[in-house]
Amino acid sequence: MNRPSRSYTGSTKRSDTRRRLLIIDDDRAFVVLAAAILRDAGYLVLEAYDAMQGFMYAQHDPPDLILLDMLMPAGGGINVLQKLHTVPHLANIPVVVVTASTDEDLDKTVRAAGAVNLLRKPLDRDRMLALVRQVIYDNPKAE
Repeated sequence: MNRPSRSYTGSTKRSDTRRRLLIIDDDRAFVVLAAAILRDAGYLVLEAYDAMQGFMYAQHDPPDLILLDMLMPAGGGINVLQKLHTVPHLANIPVVVVTASTDEDLDKTVRAAGAVNLLRKPLDRDRMLALVRQVIYDNPKAE
């Protein structure tokens, strides 16, 4: 498998103890904003702009948490979520689905597919940071 061309910003060393997050979303404005907020909070962040790219990045260097959009090119978020659970070294990575959808049943759907939580767009900085902290430090899957 070819190595992805990107690495976690700020570190290429696996010995870096900061938590690594992977954002998979085709909305570049959201990714840039979310990544900046998360980097300012001390996380290492890798950005992927479609489902296939995100899955490849996760396989190459598994993150501590994935923020995953549902509707995007090259497979869609639900397919990534399902694929992650079929790969042993990726199956326990917590995934927070990020969406602009107002579908009331989406929360149940994504949790049934293996997501640990749902974050609605537009981005709320404080809510995102609190949720990321909660998932990484309080979720047994993240340890």
